[in-house]
Order: sequence, then C-alpha cells, then structure tokens
Amino acid sequence: MIKIRDLYAKFELDNNITYSIDKLRLKTYMTYEKYNAIDFYFRTYYKDKIKKFWISDRPQCFHYNWNIEIEEGISFYFGFCHNTEQKISERFEPEYNFTIDFNPNKLKQDNLLMYLLGQVGKWYIVRYDLAMDLKVSILDLIIDKSGKRKMQVFSNGFDDKTYTLGKSGAGHIKIYNKKKESNINMTGDLTRVELTIDVNDFYVGAMLSYNYILSFPDIYLNSYVYSLSDYQSKDRTVYALLYAVQNGYPINDLSRVYKKKIKDMLQGGYQIRFSSVAANKILKQVIYYYFINNPLVIWSAMC
Repeated sequence: MIKIRDLYAKFELDNNITYSIDKLRLKTYMTYEKYNAIDFYFRTYYKDKIKKFWISDRPQCFHYNWNIEIEEGISFYFGFCHNTEQKISERFEPEYNFTIDFNPNKLKQDNLLMYLLGQVGKWYIVRYDLAMDLKVSILDLIIDKSGKRKMQVFSNGFDDKTYTLGKSGAGHIKIYNKKKESNINMTGDLTRVELTIDVNDFYVGAMLSYNYILSFPDIYLNSYVYSLSDYQSKDRTVYALLYAVQNGYPINDLSRVYKKKIKDMLQGGYQIRFSSVAANKILKQVIYYYFINNPLVIWSAMC
C-alpha cells in the first residue's frame, strides 16, 4: 500500500492540505549548435527512450518536438525553435526558444531531465500546475464557480467525478478524485484541486523573491451542523436550500440572494482555506530541487 508522501517529488503540508507541483513548463534560449548536440546525444545514447519525434510548421507549435519516455506511463516533452520566431543567419549564432514540459511528481530527478537542465544557464518558468490534495471525498465538497463563467461536471457515477472551472490554459481549475484517477492503493480519500498558473517567464535565478498572489476556488466542506436556533429561524427556506445543496443540488443554480446566504453560513468553519504562502513555498522547493541539486546548473542558473 502506497504512502501519500511517495506521490510527490516535493510537497508542503499546510492546514491538512498537501501542496505539490504537478506540471512544470520551463524555457531557455539556445543556439542550433547546442540543440544539435542534444539531438546527437539522444539519438546516439538514448534512442530507445525517444517515444516520438516530429517536425511541425504550425504557427502555434515548435519546429522540433520530442516526447521522451522514461518508463511506461512516465514521459516528458521538449521542443526547440518556435515557429513564430524569426530565423536569423547562422553566422550570428542566434538563440531560439527551448522549452521543457514535465511532471515533477512523476519524473522526480530523472538523469535525462537533469542533463537537459544542465545544458544552459538561464531558465525561466512559463507555467505550472499547482496541486492541492485534500483527504476528503469529492462527494463531501460543495464547489462554487468562484467567479468563472463556465463550470462543467463530469461523472462516471458515485465519487468518480471531475469539476472543471474556466477555460483551459492559465487560470483553469480542475477538481477530481485523485485516488480513482490514478488508481492509488491507499486508505482514505484523496481529492485533488489543480490550478494552472501562468507566470510570464519568471527568471529561475530570482526565485527567492517569488511571491505570487493566487486566486483560489471557493470550496466548502459538506458538514454543516444544524443548531436549535437554525430550526427556529424564520427563514427556513435557507436551511431547506442548504439541505438540498448538501445532498447534491448545485449551489450555482441558486438565486444570487440565496447563494450568498448559503455561502455566508459555510464561510465560518466550513470553507477550505488555501494558502498562497504554502503554494509559493512549494514552487521554490521544486525549483531548488532541480537546480541546486544539479551541479551543472547551480552556478549559472541560480546566481
């Protein structure tokens, strides 16, 4: 039976919420000469790890694309020379975008990943997925749209549910049964709240000053305890609606007035309090995990 700490490369525990980085996109710039050396290295020594290589001329894609499979179900992507970049004569030794996209929790400190991170000095964080794991059943949560225009619910029955808030890309929120999704053999429940965060090419060397103010979703525990005064309240409709919400009625389908009343009742001891401090701390830990522990990049990337 797996221990929960084994699910992460690095994690931060705060208020019974486990924070980790589930996806990380880093970019740098390199010359064709450096890229050709990487190409030769993979094709010569790790040809069996190349799951897929392709060239694309689509404007939104990289020209050279690689999918490297470390083992079954665990892979990472890197691309070179985005098709929107203007090509310059080789004699000027121009540098082009080189981007790596990977899941730290799956790859951890893989040798091939560490090799790529060590090829150049200046790396930038483009985007990452912040994962926040709750030891609570997804059925015991009340989820608000949290200001998003769109919320979708996908259900395969009982607790095999997924909520998506907002459009895909930056600002996207996904809430799902992590234990069921990854078929994790562990006791208890595990619900994951996942935020996609775009940081506009934050320089890795300035990580110490990173302090991003996050916008978390409004999620409440479905465990409101009724008191005698509740039952004696004149506005019994509110409690009837709360009972309905606790039994699966979507809180977002209520009128604006009643939705506010229900949220006001739940915000006391029933709202899940996420932490920007913990979220920023785990990103720093993951960056240090890859760069401080990699002797090839420590001096050039972190100084």
